[in-house]
Amino acid sequence: MGKKIGLLVLLQFCFSLSLALAQGVAITIFEHAFVNGKTITLGEIADIGGGSLEQVQRLGQLQLGAAPQPGSSFVLTKEMLDMRLAATGADLSGITWEIPSSITVSGSSQSISGQTLIDKGISAIRNQVGSDVSNDDLVISSIGNVQEIQAPIGNVVLSTSLPYGIRYNTPTTVLITTNVNEQRFTKLPLKFDVKLYRPIAVATREINAGELITEDALRFERMDTGKLAAGYIMDKKKIVGLMARRSITPGAVLTDSMVVKPIIIKRSSSITLVTRIATMEVTAAGQAMQDGYEGQLIRVKNANSNKIILGKVVNESTVEVLTYKGT
Repeated sequence: MGKKIGLLVLLQFCFSLSLALAQGVAITIFEHAFVNGKTITLGEIADIGGGSLEQVQRLGQLQLGAAPQPGSSFVLTKEMLDMRLAATGADLSGITWEIPSSITVSGSSQSISGQTLIDKGISAIRNQVGSDVSNDDLVISSIGNVQEIQAPIGNVVLSTSLPYGIRYNTPTTVLITTNVNEQRFTKLPLKFDVKLYRPIAVATREINAGELITEDALRFERMDTGKLAAGYIMDKKKIVGLMARRSITPGAVLTDSMVVKPIIIKRSSSITLVTRIATMEVTAAGQAMQDGYEGQLIRVKNANSNKIILGKVVNESTVEVLTYKGT
């Protein structure tokens, strides 16, 4: 009797096993599925049951065409899904399907806010300007509306570059590259208005042409450098003691072009001409044919030969004559 019962149980188990094998794999397609990556896989849009683990994994890896962009969606009809499944070339016989009339497929995403992008751009500008400029002197504001980015799921790294450098009189462009899992996703140009305020030398009174500039003739005012002409002066050491080329009105911004070194040799004054050739130095008496300041090239006359030549002013009484090699 016991043997009969054991045989009966074994037959019943074999029948159940054969029934399960006959039923095969069952696949239920979701009505709304989220995918991550550039390609849709069957495993992302369906629940795959039954069959062996190898079968389930192989079916789950079937690629069903391009995925939507992160944060966007599109709809697949049952007919469209059938065509995509057929295009895989896989053997899908013996599978039980449950497919809705339409499937909404959405790209999984993570948001990168516009403010995050703006902050990254501002940081890049500040880093390039350098730490010697205070935050109060550097004013940066974004131009236009910066939208958030919908990026794929993964590790996000933002990097920046300033292809045209920093501009204080026109918008500054910062390129922000978004990398996800070490792959580039987007590269966006953001524009910023950058203002650099610095203490600028301004005339406190009228300065006459040829007058030496003294400390009482200037003051420093905080100004937007993007609105100033090139050559503005921020250090009094670079202007005090120089001579005005022309008359300067009160309140005028002082620039390099307005000043020169003071005249130290006057026209017609007697001078010493010095010529250096290798280790030799030859001197001669001469006469200045024009006014000159230190380092300026002027015309001079050799008192012995009466020849007019060029020389560089060395000090109040000496001019170094240029040889054919130049000095």
